[in-house]
Amino acid sequence: MVEHPRRPPLGGDLAQRVVDLIAPTISHNINVMDEHGTIIACLDPSRLGTLHRGAQRVIAEGRGVLVTSPEPGTSDRPGANEPLMVDGELRGVVGVTGDPNEVAPLARVVALTVQLLIAQEHEQDAVTRRHTEARDLIAALGSGTTDPDAARSRLTSAGLAPPWSLALWAAAEPRADASAAPPSLAETAVVRINADAGRRAAVLHGALWLVGTGTAPPPHSLGLPADSRHLVTAPTGDVDVLLAHAEEARALCRYAGLIPTLAVIDPWSRAIAVAVAHLPPRTLAHLAGRVASLTEAQRRTVLAVGSTTSMQAAADSVYVHRNTLLQRVERIRSATGLDLRRADHLTTLLMGLYAREAVGTSHTRRTQPHRKTGRNTVETHEWRA
Repeated sequence: MVEHPRRPPLGGDLAQRVVDLIAPTISHNINVMDEHGTIIACLDPSRLGTLHRGAQRVIAEGRGVLVTSPEPGTSDRPGANEPLMVDGELRGVVGVTGDPNEVAPLARVVALTVQLLIAQEHEQDAVTRRHTEARDLIAALGSGTTDPDAARSRLTSAGLAPPWSLALWAAAEPRADASAAPPSLAETAVVRINADAGRRAAVLHGALWLVGTGTAPPPHSLGLPADSRHLVTAPTGDVDVLLAHAEEARALCRYAGLIPTLAVIDPWSRAIAVAVAHLPPRTLAHLAGRVASLTEAQRRTVLAVGSTTSMQAAADSVYVHRNTLLQRVERIRSATGLDLRRADHLTTLLMGLYAREAVGTSHTRRTQPHRKTGRNTVETHEWRA
């Protein structure tokens, strides 16, 4: 037999807030007693902490009780007392002071009102707790100091079974210091995501993060802006891979320009982006300066050569003749001293383009009209483990 954990006792602070909220609307005193019959909320401070005999009868009998003649030596007053049910459980008693026959109908209404207010408070507490737990989980995954066994334990405690995926959204425009800024409606999305048993989300490091079981939801399903920057990993059952992805995402948040937008069509390399994100600022500036003189067409040429297997394939990808592409290669060599046909030079040029994105001086990734259809080509890039 599975034993469900017992709910914590009804708190006096919560009960008093409810009493203070309701009391001004009626002309009678309201008491709230806990499951033992002790008064935990009341307009008369002298009665707090005293035992209410009428409430004990309500708890013992599970029904409303009228007190007409209070027992000598008790703090009871004439009035009506009703069971306080929360989530189907008897959690305490609500009492209304006054002529028992007159306040009995009122006591039933007040008890229902108290039940609804306490249930709402509990739900809000649960939502806040889920948000806090989600933030702690995601912060631990991206910290770079979490042990794999500890990470697996945290994921299990959050109800997230493998395979896990990680997704991240940021605003299209980085902050002034080039770091990520959360997309609009991020907090609304967090509430929606954390209501799902298989996913957890938080706004952290300037971005909306989501970790969950299985494939991450499509961007449009969260109602985020279409120009948001977005990364998503393929599901993995290897917690070390998940930790690596989270640590890389945290690094990329320092330079949001390295995170592709949803409308990106040019090739995007996670490995290069992450490598550039870890470079010192002075090195970033130096790399960006090496490609500063390149034209838009020359930058697209670098990206094309870096993402294809031959010069012919690169020419086809940018819709030019092979000889035209080779002429661009020569002009790039003259401008930078770097030859795209050499692997080490090509790597330097690619890192230079990514460095320009990181420091916010260029926009090499954008939506372009397709040469044949005239329509904008949109592609969502996935991280590959």
